[in-house]
Amino acid sequence: MICLNCGNRFKGNFCPHCGQSAKTRRLKLREMMTNAVETFVGGDNRFVRSCRDLFVRPGIIARNYLIGRRMRYYHPLQMYVYLLTAYAVFSYVLGVSGSFFDELTTLDFQTDVEPSKYASIDFILEQITEFSSNKLYGTIALALISVVPYRWVFRKCDVMRQDGAALPLNHIEQFYTQLYHSCVALALSILMLPLCFIPGADDVLSDAFPYISFVYSIILYSQLMGIKLWKSAVLNTIAWGLTVLLAMLVMFLVVIPFGVMEGLKEVE
Repeated sequence: MICLNCGNRFKGNFCPHCGQSAKTRRLKLREMMTNAVETFVGGDNRFVRSCRDLFVRPGIIARNYLIGRRMRYYHPLQMYVYLLTAYAVFSYVLGVSGSFFDELTTLDFQTDVEPSKYASIDFILEQITEFSSNKLYGTIALALISVVPYRWVFRKCDVMRQDGAALPLNHIEQFYTQLYHSCVALALSILMLPLCFIPGADDVLSDAFPYISFVYSIILYSQLMGIKLWKSAVLNTIAWGLTVLLAMLVMFLVVIPFGVMEGLKEVE
């Protein structure tokens, strides 16, 4: 056989040089459908396994990936992209969010307020809530902001590896952990989409969702670090409070210059 990918001559079902299958066919409808199914539910079954473990063992999937068991699960960023795509498709098909793609590409920053209110705590918190609800850049930005507070709060908690080594999470590993939590939140959002057709359920879900997401964060860190749920709850509360304070500081640095410019325009 001659490998169509690297040109290597070999015998068998797979090229020993690059690993491509010897049965590489021309792209037709059957191959397209097969590739689509294998991407999500077929092949090595990583997507199904990752989605299942996100709900029942969010901390275990994060720990396995961080300590080196990376063939069983998708990369957290790759997983988030797949879930984001699924959320976009389901929300469009169900007609729940017709402006989904507009929400991904636009930042709803209020400009119809008095310039003096830009520095108020209520306005800052409202902008943080609005920004963090965005499923694309808001979620990624919040995961980045939370890295330092969570790493500092959980600095005395280690992740145990197979060889017995105790590993404190570095900044990148902490970011990946936050990405897994974002994947859990997005997967929950997908499951809740059909419930939005129930009258009044949308408001109830909007109010309850932050608490459900926080509970999953407690479970995630409890399983990841091997600590008690009560300890994880206390540390998560402290870390989340510091994250909000840091987000407020960042938002202040953004909106105060904006408010000053708006005030100068009014003076002119």
